[in-house]
Amino acid sequence: MKNLTFTHLFVSAIIFMLVLSGCVQQSTTGDQNSNENGDEKIVLRASTGLPDHHIWMKSLLVPWMERVEEESNGRVEFEFFTGGELVALGQEYDALKAGTIDIALPLMPLYEPSRFPLSEVTMLPLAESDSKVMNKAFANLIYGDHKLEDDKTFYDLEFGNNDLKVWAMNGGTAYVISTTEMDFDSAEDFKKARIRTGSRLSEIFIQNLGATPISMPQTDAYDALSRGTIDGNLLSVGDWLGWGYQDLFKYTLLGANIGHFSAVFGMLEETWNDLPKDIQEIMEEAAKEIQLSEEADKIMNEEYDEVLAQVEGKVKFEHIDELEQDAKDAVTAAMEKTWFDWIELMEKDGHPGKEAAKLWRDLIVEAGGKVPDAVLEIE
Repeated sequence: MKNLTFTHLFVSAIIFMLVLSGCVQQSTTGDQNSNENGDEKIVLRASTGLPDHHIWMKSLLVPWMERVEEESNGRVEFEFFTGGELVALGQEYDALKAGTIDIALPLMPLYEPSRFPLSEVTMLPLAESDSKVMNKAFANLIYGDHKLEDDKTFYDLEFGNNDLKVWAMNGGTAYVISTTEMDFDSAEDFKKARIRTGSRLSEIFIQNLGATPISMPQTDAYDALSRGTIDGNLLSVGDWLGWGYQDLFKYTLLGANIGHFSAVFGMLEETWNDLPKDIQEIMEEAAKEIQLSEEADKIMNEEYDEVLAQVEGKVKFEHIDELEQDAKDAVTAAMEKTWFDWIELMEKDGHPGKEAAKLWRDLIVEAGGKVPDAVLEIE
């Protein structure tokens, strides 16, 4: 009897552990719980390193999740972690591969140039641009059928090759240089500045300008600016409120559009392929429509206008046309040189940099923007 009891308890314990293990494995993608209608319920663990009040949260990420949950009639549910609580900004790809999360909201290719080299193309300096130009051009870059190399598109090379299923994030106004104290009256003034950069291409531009690039995540820049470790930052004015910079910056140089910061959001192809077809269609349609929607663009512009209202009389906004000629020439030359330096760097590493640069140039112009004059001559 004792042996029988022990055997019974041992088998029961093994069964219990197997059941528990199965539950743990299904805690994210493919959770087989049911909603109130009895339909299969899919719980997806999503993470962002962005703060709750960031403009991307308000303009795209939260609206996308809400729409997917609503249009799926509750079959899809997101377990959402914000502010880097689960995954730090820039570590989303590794978290996806490790199974820590199912969806990255967003994924930051610009933080990983070794894995996503061509994504830097959106950070190339532009002569004229705005949020609508950026969003139209970026959507065409991500979803277009423009072949760059070996019959592969930009999407194939950057994301398909990394086993990802992603969608385009929306973008705001272009990056500009903002500082806590310094004005740029002459070319010599740039040489005294220590400017925070978040991507390799931004570093190239700052070096070409004669300033000192300081590479660090955006999450560390506020403290660095407050302590005086750096003098300025490359960032869209519309993003200031999300990071609290409206209380720090005193000067901004306009008219030098130092590229658009871009990102994507999505999941591993394996996760995507496991989703029902109708859920895929809901996600796909919602992502593409919201990214180019008037509402998302309105939120971006409202944030920009709110920044201007809060800093009126506190921040000096100066256009490059107001600079001394040597300073203006320095900015223009740095913008043009950055395109050619990036192309050379990409080609040296075996990537189709020239074709990617030409494609981005053409998409920007097609969307209504302008590139530096010398870039138009690239054949």
